[in-house]
Amino acid sequence: MKQTCVLSPARQLTEEEQSLVWQKPPSHIESEAEKRIYQEVVRNWNRGEMKISTVLLEGDAGSGKTQLAKALSADFNLPYTKVTCFADMDKSDVLGSILPVLSEKDKSDTIEYHYYPSEIVRAYENGWLLEIQEPTVIRDAAVLMALNSALEPDGSLNLPTRIAHRHPDFIAVITTNRGYNGYRPLNEALRDRVQHAEKLDLPPKAVMMERAKAKTGYQSENVLSLLAETIMLLDETARANAIKGVAGMRSYIFWVDAVQSGASVYNTLYHKVLYKITTDPQELAILEQALVSHGLTDKLEELDIICHSHPDGENSEVMELHISGNGEYSAETDKADKNAIRLRKSADSEGHSDTSSDKNSDVSSNDNGENGTPVYHELDKPVSNEQKREFRKQLNKEARQSVQGSCHEDIKLIVHRPEAAAQDREEYNRMIATLMPVIRELIRKTNPLLEHEVSAEFAKSQLYGTKFCADQAASLDFRVFARKRPPEEEPSLAVALRIDESASMSAFGRLDAAKQAAVALYEFCTGCGIPIMVYGDTADRSKLEQMSVYAYVDSESKDADEKYALMNIQARSNNRDGMALRIISDRLFKAPQRTKVIISISDGQPKAMPDYTGEKAARDMKDTLQEYRRKGIQFLAAAIGQDKEAIRELYGAENTLDITDLKQLPARLVQVIARFL
Repeated sequence: MKQTCVLSPARQLTEEEQSLVWQKPPSHIESEAEKRIYQEVVRNWNRGEMKISTVLLEGDAGSGKTQLAKALSADFNLPYTKVTCFADMDKSDVLGSILPVLSEKDKSDTIEYHYYPSEIVRAYENGWLLEIQEPTVIRDAAVLMALNSALEPDGSLNLPTRIAHRHPDFIAVITTNRGYNGYRPLNEALRDRVQHAEKLDLPPKAVMMERAKAKTGYQSENVLSLLAETIMLLDETARANAIKGVAGMRSYIFWVDAVQSGASVYNTLYHKVLYKITTDPQELAILEQALVSHGLTDKLEELDIICHSHPDGENSEVMELHISGNGEYSAETDKADKNAIRLRKSADSEGHSDTSSDKNSDVSSNDNGENGTPVYHELDKPVSNEQKREFRKQLNKEARQSVQGSCHEDIKLIVHRPEAAAQDREEYNRMIATLMPVIRELIRKTNPLLEHEVSAEFAKSQLYGTKFCADQAASLDFRVFARKRPPEEEPSLAVALRIDESASMSAFGRLDAAKQAAVALYEFCTGCGIPIMVYGDTADRSKLEQMSVYAYVDSESKDADEKYALMNIQARSNNRDGMALRIISDRLFKAPQRTKVIISISDGQPKAMPDYTGEKAARDMKDTLQEYRRKGIQFLAAAIGQDKEAIRELYGAENTLDITDLKQLPARLVQVIARFL
């Protein structure tokens, strides 16, 4: 690839602009994405409407988005600058501000107003390469509209003092993370203005090793390979279990650098990688278990084994690592090996999680009655049988409307509202007694965050405040400031839990785990003021009831005792997953909350009579998920059976929780939902 292409040969950069052009360090390795973007920009630069001047780079933290944006600055000899977006960003952050200053003409206290352009305006007018970081976090639609206008090929910005026109050399590079949870999609209008997009993932192992060599100078192929495999496994495990942290290239390179300096390979794994992903004991236990199950823990510890006593004059704090031609690691030192790698012992402390994955923190509860069972305060009045019947009719009517026009239109459907008996109450109270300590602790940690939720709204025309309003500068009443309104909204999140009640759920304790998860999630959400629905479903109970939906808990119900009906969850017959998700998604879509999440607990693939199975069922599932994702609903799947790979294929690896230990299921689901707040 050609090193530099000056897009406008006649242009002369000023000394300041030349200093802003990024210089590639010797360790920089051109990626395939960089080569692609370079070739596309050069090929289309002088083709009028086909010109590529807005690029989207989307990927996880540490995937090299900013490095690539800087590299393009060097490739095109353009000054590089960036703007990092934030939630409360307003139009003045895009267009610049008019601010009051003391007059420089005389020594009086006369106040003048001067216009100060934003970094976006400077890059826009002067023809620089601008990196726009994380525009997905912006809440104000007016700010996004201003950005949309700026990214038009022949666009302009209506500034407070003039109209700024887009410089012919201006290139915008939008970089955004692809989060595991709570991810807000990029505005459609902004995405539509992008002429080239790249999806940046963790690079292949060979590329990771080459970059680490270039950055650190470390040359051991086998050690670099082992460390890269570890990073890749941790990244995959974090995705599969909805752990928000990222194991990426930054972690890998700094880990390699620490190993090169003689630090302990296994101990620095925690300080350079694991603790950057998470410090939660249960999540660390999940990551550690993944390393153990793939045999990587033993290999990493083997690197730290000190060899037999060294000859006089050698440092006893140094170990030799003998690696055979097939890549196996050995501590045998009977024979001298000129190719052995020598590593220095580290004084680092033991860095590991001593919390087992099947243990929960024990927090005492003070809300218990005389017999030890939790006390619940029900303020709602009892619901009459007539009200229950009307609500059930409403659910049935809406469910049939949801499947109209789909492949399930002719399936005979009934929505049930199970009633709770006295024994259900007793079973529920026994179950919640063991779950409540963990749930109460999570509620205790979560509620303070909700109480101090930052408001996105501003009260304008104030005499004082945190933000100067340029559009009020000419006002004679001096009300030229804005301040945030006190937070008063409730958590903008609604949750639905769907439980597969197929016959196979009765095996291996899956049903008990699903029932406990439903109870734990219900108690957590109600404790935090989050609307929640819990639905179960099965298929082929009879020819007259081909699809059965069980609305155990519904956020619109006024029945305070409905939670006890969760004890009626049971294994029944087949499963028609696509139809169930369509009904639940339509129900959840009507909720006013901004973020809507559906969690599906399932142990197998869709299968129902007469032919809802295989490719047909998979295609229906994928189409249903895609349709409602476009409407803003997010899906997570808790895979607890033998068909985990098939479930992951349907929902996507990043949206699938691989629950190997069923004891973890209740706490894991509660933790996942807590991250959406």
